[in-house]
Amino acid sequence: MPKTHRLAASLIPLILILIAILNCTLYSTANATPLMPELRGNQFVLRAKFTTTYEKSINERKHNIKLASKSLNKTFIETGAEFSFNQTVGARTEKRGYKQAKIISNGKFIDGVGGGVCQVSTTLYNALLLADLKITEYHPHSLEVSYCAPSFDAMVNSGGADLRFYNDTGMPVYILTSATDSALTISIYGKKMDYKIERKSVIKNYLDYLEPETLIDEAGEDPELYEGETQILNYGKRGLKSEGYLVYKDNSKTIEIKKLRSDKYSSVKGVVVIGTKKRPEMSDIIQEN
Repeated sequence: MPKTHRLAASLIPLILILIAILNCTLYSTANATPLMPELRGNQFVLRAKFTTTYEKSINERKHNIKLASKSLNKTFIETGAEFSFNQTVGARTEKRGYKQAKIISNGKFIDGVGGGVCQVSTTLYNALLLADLKITEYHPHSLEVSYCAPSFDAMVNSGGADLRFYNDTGMPVYILTSATDSALTISIYGKKMDYKIERKSVIKNYLDYLEPETLIDEAGEDPELYEGETQILNYGKRGLKSEGYLVYKDNSKTIEIKKLRSDKYSSVKGVVVIGTKKRPEMSDIIQEN
C-alpha cells in the first residue's frame, strides 16, 4: 500500500472520533441549562429582586416553599416568550414530594397539599413588578396574607389559577431563587434598566368583623376545657379594600405613578369552643390521690 494511502487509513479512526465528540457537544449544548447572566455581556444584569420571610412557618410549609423554589430556579425565558408558573413548577402533589400545610380555599384557611407555594408565586410576582416585566395573568387571594402588603399577592393553584408574564424586554430573562429556613429571595436578570420601581400599598378601608363561629366540645376532646368555659380556637380578622401602585423613579426623583390594581380581602371568622366536660368534685380528686 502506498505511503499516502497508509496515512489516510490511519487518520480515519481519528476523524470518526472527532465527529463523535462534535455530535456529543452539539447535543449537550442543545439540552444544557442556558448560559449564566455574567456570560451574556455587560447589559445582562440584575434588574430586580424581592424577598419574603416565613421563619415561623411549620416545617411542612417550609419544605413546600423550598421545593417549588427549586423548580423555579435557573429558569430562562427567551425574548418574546411567555412564562407560566404552573408549567414551570409543575403540579403540587404528594407524589411529587409536596406536603400538607395551610392553604386558602373558599375564603377559609384549611390544610391542603402544597401549602406555601403561593408565597413563592407572590415573591416572584413582586420581583417581576420591580423588574418591569409585562404580567399577563395573576390572581389575588380571597383573604389577606401575612407575607406581603395588600394588593401585591399572587395566588396560584394546579387546577387553573396561574402566574404568567411576557418577556418584551428585547433580551432574555433569567430567574434565580434562594430559599433558606426563614426567607425566599427571587432575582430577575436581563437587560439593564435606566430607572427604578417601588411598590406602594394603600388601604382604602376595613371591613366589619364577622360574628364568631361557636363550636361545642360535645366529646370532651379538650381535657382542660370544662363546662361553661370557652377557648378561642381561631381569632377573627377584619377584611379590607386596598389598592396597589407602582412608583417609577429616576435618581430618586418620581417620574410616574401607575395604579396597578384594586382588591377586596374578606374578613376571617373567629372560632370559639365551649366546653362540656364536667368539673370533678373535690371529693373525687382526693379519692383519686
